Amino acid sequence: MFDTILGWLVSVVGVATGAAYIPQALRIWKRRSSDDVSILTYVFFLGGQLIYLVYGIRIQQWPLIIGMAANIAGSLAVIGSALRFRAHPR
Repeated sequence: MFDTILGWLVSVVGVATGAAYIPQALRIWKRRSSDDVSILTYVFFLGGQLIYLVYGIRIQQWPLIIGMAANIAGSLAVIGSALRFRAHPR
């Protein structure tokens, strides 16, 4: 019973932390600028998330897979938005 509840919590927290990237991506789109956003930071996050996703797949843990998939989607949303609205050097 405890493991079942813990598994659900891991999934919920994973999706919630993935959703935490949405405000940053929306802010970039609203301002049409990502000059104050460190793309490198989000690339590092993405790298770690990919490793955890592969690990979750390897050990067949759906809560981890779901959580990391949500986080990867959030990271990609911020990175994509940041690259889209990055000011080009003149």
